[in-house]
Amino acid sequence: MALVRDAESAAGSSRWLPTHVQVTVLRASGLRGKSSGAGSTSDAYTVIQVGREKYSTSVVEKTQGCPEWCEECSFELPPGALDGLLRAQEADGAPAPWASGSNAACELVLTTMHRSLIGVDKFLGRATVALDEVFRAGRAQHTQ
Repeated sequence: MALVRDAESAAGSSRWLPTHVQVTVLRASGLRGKSSGAGSTSDAYTVIQVGREKYSTSVVEKTQGCPEWCEECSFELPPGALDGLLRAQEADGAPAPWASGSNAACELVLTTMHRSLIGVDKFLGRATVALDEVFRAGRAQHTQ
């Protein structure tokens, strides 16, 4: 975590904001198989992305729509990633003086793919989590 001071730093006011996010990929559910039909399986893996950083889980072979990984990774948040959260914390709604990054919300994107031995891997599903909403909600663990 990083200590971020606002314009009232002389008065001793300060705010803590996270600089990293830790992600645990437990499982996916409701994925379509690599081909249509009953009993279709896939060799699934998930690519987790925050900003430009990416992490890929191991491949779970021959799964029928509910692969399980239980893998963890950690990402450093890009500079200015939580500027929207800072602005929401400001009493007057004005941009914080230290907020110099882009206005785009920082998102955690999880994309699940089928590993194909020949040709291009196939898309199975995607989930997106807005990190500013997660951090605004507090320190509790969040499952999505």
